[in-house]
Parts: sequence; C-alpha cells; structure tokens
Amino acid sequence: MGFPQITGHQVQKDFLRSSVQKNRISHAYLFSGPEGVGKKLVAIGFAKLINCTESEKENLDCECVSCTKIEKGLNPDVLVFEYPDEKTIKVDHVRQDIDRFVHLAPYENPYKVFIIDDAQRMNSNAQNAFLKTLEEPPKNSVIILITTLADMLMPTIRSRCQSVAFQRLEIGEVKSFLEKEKPEVSNTELVSRISGGSISKALNTDEDFFSKRTQYIDCLMSVDERKPLTLFDSVEKMQKNIKNGGPQELKMVFEILSTWLEDSVILKTSGEKEEIVNADLFEQLHEYSERRNLPELLDKFTALEQTMTRISENNANVEVSLENLLLRLSR
Repeated sequence: MGFPQITGHQVQKDFLRSSVQKNRISHAYLFSGPEGVGKKLVAIGFAKLINCTESEKENLDCECVSCTKIEKGLNPDVLVFEYPDEKTIKVDHVRQDIDRFVHLAPYENPYKVFIIDDAQRMNSNAQNAFLKTLEEPPKNSVIILITTLADMLMPTIRSRCQSVAFQRLEIGEVKSFLEKEKPEVSNTELVSRISGGSISKALNTDEDFFSKRTQYIDCLMSVDERKPLTLFDSVEKMQKNIKNGGPQELKMVFEILSTWLEDSVILKTSGEKEEIVNADLFEQLHEYSERRNLPELLDKFTALEQTMTRISENNANVEVSLENLLLRLSR
C-alpha cells in the first residue's frame, strides 16, 4: 500500500517509500509542518506501507487484512494518540498509553506503529518520560510524532527522530483535490486560496466562513478612531460570535485579519492581484492598502501577533485586546 492517494508531498512520500525498499526504517520519525496539510494521513499511509502483506506496494486498492484494519482504525498494531480534549499531553498519558504498549511485540504485523498527533502539546514531564522510550527504542516498533511546532519539543527528542518536514500544498493541488473530491464546491479557486495550502481548512471553508469573513472585514473597515462608538460596535459584533464559537472562532478572526494584512502588503509592494487571497474583496482591500504606507502595514502585523500572544499565553481580556487591536489596525 503506497501514498499516491494522498494529495501532494511527493518528496516526503518518496523518501519514506525508499526507506522501506532499502530496509532503513527508523525507530522514530518527526513529521513537522503547517496544520491541515496531511501529515497524519501520510503517517497512517506509512503504517500501511510497512505492514502491508501484499507484495505489490503500489496497489492503490490494497485490501489485505492489515491495510483494511488500519484504514478502519482496527489494527491492534497501529495506535493513534490525539487527546483532543486535553490542553496538554501529560506524563500519565505517556506512561499509560505509550510506555505500557511500546515494548510489547506486534500482535499480527511486522511493526507496531505509534502515532502521536500534536506532539508539541507534551509538557516537560511528558517529554522527559517520552525521551526514555526514544533512548531505548523497542525492537519492531515505529514511533511517529506529528507537530506544527517542532521547536516546542526538546532538542534531545528531535535529535533522536528522523525528521520529515512538510510544506503547505500548492494552490493548484488543493484546487485539484476539491474538484475531484468535492465537486459541490462552487468557487474552488477562491476556496483554494483561502485554504493557505491546507486541505482541512479548504474543507471547512463553507458559506458560514464567507459570511464571517465579510462581517469581520466590515468590522475593521467601519472603525473610525474619531468616533468611538464605531469601535465598540465592531468589537461587540465580534465578541458575540466568539462567545458562541469559542477559541476556534477567535482563531478564525485572527486568520482572517492576518490574511487581510498579507494581501494589503502584497498590493502595496507588487500590486499583483493574482497573488491576493481575498481577490473577491479587491475594492475594499485596495481602499485599505492605498491609505497606508508599507511600514504602517508591517507595524499592524506586529500588533496582530502581539495581541494573539497576549490572549493565548497571558490570558489577556479578549474584549479589551480586540478593542486595542482594531484601533491600531484602523489607523
């Protein structure tokens, strides 16, 4: 079972396939790269590849017992740890879920595979406990750490893993995926641009997103520092959605504003409309960019990043932070 069914990442897939063919499978891998580009899919594909019972490794329709069980999440030798409801991965998770099984021999496959998603969420105690496993790698076991922030992992952990770096997908790759898998999407070009090279983001870019994008850009454009009520009205509208949607909604706000600023810089520097994400909002974007010089736009990026940090790391008040941010962005 190979990887051709997974969009993009040809270099990474070829490297992993070659390691199997040359019998150079590492005991641990670090899959790092942007969110939603397919790292976990490649990890599961790799688990299929090293445990496939078919001699033809490129059979896309492989229905061997091992590949079928892995596809359905029923293979006892391939375990995926995600902890979606936990802010951090604690030492007890490592000891109870990984250490407990990692030294056991595979049940019915050549290799036992452990896939740990969002590995950067391991706290320091968990990482230290996990390091002991990497220092004495069990035979016939493969550990795959998946992360969007490799620098948050201890250097000693990173050094003991074979690094496989992933990049954002090309816009054309996302568009081809949507045209093939989601023919109901009407504007694949725009959705692909908004996705930023992430298949998962493309799949979540629906009519609700477009409505929110328009609303948040309108909130920004309507702020007039000479009229304080315009600021309070805009923040109130944002806050209402954030209270209903939680952290994911706040993340969407920042992503929309960040893309808007990126487009403004592109318009100011190159003027290439083809490079702009929010091309359907060109008139508003041109108005915003035209009124500001490049240093001012870059300063607004700094303001956005500082606000994100204050909220995520320092638990700053969201409403006050948004008021200060919109005020800086509107000047």
